[in-house]
Amino acid sequence: MAGDSGKRRRKRRTRGHVIADLSVNHLEYKVLLCGHILRRPEQDYGVDAVMFHFDAKGRIENGEVRFQLKATDNLNTIQGGRIVACTIDLGDLDYWSGELGYPFILVVFDARQTRAYWLNVQDYMTQNSEKIDFDNQRVNVHIPASNELTVETIDLFRSQSLAVIKRLSS
Repeated sequence: MAGDSGKRRRKRRTRGHVIADLSVNHLEYKVLLCGHILRRPEQDYGVDAVMFHFDAKGRIENGEVRFQLKATDNLNTIQGGRIVACTIDLGDLDYWSGELGYPFILVVFDARQTRAYWLNVQDYMTQNSEKIDFDNQRVNVHIPASNELTVETIDLFRSQSLAVIKRLSS
């Protein structure tokens, strides 16, 4: 009987842990297909992963793309599925939008459909800052369902990162 009681006190890997890892795997697979790498910080202070990118000859390029991932089994959509809705802490949104100009991408992973949707946080804040009630602690973020995470969007994020480097060096 002692063996049974020990098993009841062991830590468990929850569904939340599983789908969080699946979301990273989904992103990393697309990043690797493009020839880039994805690294996860040891400590999570609002950044789940960072992409470092390379040119066509495999040489590392200046710049990076940061990601925050949210995983769910119950994707919340509105407007007939055309919009993915996600509730975010306003403090996180403020932090992500204030990043050094490098792209900061929110990724919402739908574990049931094995799909992810992305949002460039800086662009979102620039376009929607007057609509956000900064007195609230949380905000509903709307992501077009057309923003599905693909290999092409990884290339878009790389291009956005390179544009920051170009702008900084001018």
